[in-house]
Amino acid sequence: MSNLSKEEKEVILDFYFRCGDQERINQGRDLIAGNPEAAQLYANLEDSLRQLDSVKYEPCPENLVELTVAKLKLAASSEQARLESLLAAEQRKTAHIESPAATTSRSFWRNVAEVAAIAAVVLVIVGVSLPSLLRMRETAVCRANQMRIGRAIASYADDNNGTLPAVAMTAGSPWWKVGYQGAENQSNTRHMWLLVKKGYLDGKECICPGMKDAARATYTQAQLAKYQDFPSRWHISYSFTFTSDKCGKYQKGQRGVLLADLNPVFEKIFDRGKGVSIPDERTRVLLNKQLLKLMSANHAGRGQNVLFGDGSSKFMRTRIVFGDDIYTVRDAESYSGFEVPCDEDDIFLAP
Repeated sequence: MSNLSKEEKEVILDFYFRCGDQERINQGRDLIAGNPEAAQLYANLEDSLRQLDSVKYEPCPENLVELTVAKLKLAASSEQARLESLLAAEQRKTAHIESPAATTSRSFWRNVAEVAAIAAVVLVIVGVSLPSLLRMRETAVCRANQMRIGRAIASYADDNNGTLPAVAMTAGSPWWKVGYQGAENQSNTRHMWLLVKKGYLDGKECICPGMKDAARATYTQAQLAKYQDFPSRWHISYSFTFTSDKCGKYQKGQRGVLLADLNPVFEKIFDRGKGVSIPDERTRVLLNKQLLKLMSANHAGRGQNVLFGDGSSKFMRTRIVFGDDIYTVRDAESYSGFEVPCDEDDIFLAP
């Protein structure tokens, strides 16, 4: 029986897939170097996953997501033989006519069978749940998204005298009306929308895979010309550094905070059931102990990825960065959407 804790196993997985932050990767390296059982687990992972190098990539069928999830769940319960039988049945079901397409489909499912079998081995060897693996993947994809956004911000700054992407906003104007398409700039998300509107991003990078009810982020040229902001809260998963006429100068490589996963303080003011759901002048948020403890909902409240000015992204299990709560204005206990950071050291990612 393994003496490694679930947390230690997840650290080893993070190290293997390089999907944790640098501190966690170093933690994994030290654990493997100093613990024979951890070293053996890592060796088993390496031996099992080496087969992935021989898997060829083929075009995937339209129902890949549904079928793959079903197969992985089956693999997680160690019913590998049943899994292979199911895959074979699926192959027979879709291969009615002998054709190049049918041959490609069979080839694809053979590869899926190999990958799913390896996934089963990983789950058995490491002993972590499928949801844990999926969360790790979401966190890694989110970090990659943020770093792409960081590169887009740097490119924008290179083209615009070193400034952050920014629309004209006066300090004290509304900043939480996400989705409002009027002429007035009334949402802090409009700054980030510039990156999409001007072609630095395509919009997909603005969605964290862990965001519940996220919208499909693809835009036609007509929509890009028409929209002044993201269509709704569910088209943008991240909260951007507060930018107005009194703050927002960007310096490449500076270790400031540019954005992070969705601010949990203001999450409840956007009601998915009401369509666009734009807060109005009557909307109020009063801080309490619970709101001050919440982490971003993007990662099930476990923490949030934070993008820094040097382009790096780190998963953090705290809201305190450089001694400051990144999701609140210092000393502000209630919010009506007009608040302004106290000074340049008061980090505020909104909304």
